[in-house]
Amino acid sequence: NVNVRYSHVVGMARFAGGTTENAKTFLDLLLANESFDRTALGGIKNVRFSDGRCQCTFPVRGDKQNRYGTLHGGCIATLVDVISTAALVTKSGQPGVSVDIQVSYMSPGLSGTEVEVDATLVKLGKNLAFMEVKIVDAHGTVVAKGSHTKFLPGTDTQKRAKL
Repeated sequence: NVNVRYSHVVGMARFAGGTTENAKTFLDLLLANESFDRTALGGIKNVRFSDGRCQCTFPVRGDKQNRYGTLHGGCIATLVDVISTAALVTKSGQPGVSVDIQVSYMSPGLSGTEVEVDATLVKLGKNLAFMEVKIVDAHGTVVAKGSHTKFLPGTDTQKRAKL
C-alpha cells in the first residue's frame, strides 16, 4: 500500500496517486463506474503511463461522433480532461480540481479511424498543476490540442486555515 497525504473517493473504491501504477488504478476506477466519463470515453485502449505522461488510443465510432460523422467535441474535451488528469496522477498524490480547460479543435477525427492522445504534465507546483494534450490521427494530423490547469486541494491546508 502506498502511503500518501490525500485520497480521492471514486465510487466506493479509494484511490491513492503519485505512481504510474496508481494512475492506472485511477483511470480504471473512473471508467468502471457508471458516469459521464465512462459514457464519453468507452472504447479507450492501449493506455500507457510513464512519469508525468499518459497516452492512449481512442476509436472514432458512431456513439462518439457528432452529426457530421466526426469525433464529437465533447469527447475531445473529455479526453483532454481525463487523460491529462491521469498524467498528473503519475506524479501527484491527488487528481486535483479543474480550474481551466482549453481546447483548440484543428481538424476532424474521421469516422472509423482512431486517434492517439498524448498528455504531459508540464508543471506540478504546490497548489496548481499544468498539463498539455495533443490528439492526432493515424496520419499525424493534429485533431486537437488542449491545456488543463488543476488546483490541488489540501496541499496548503495551514495557509487556508488562516483565511
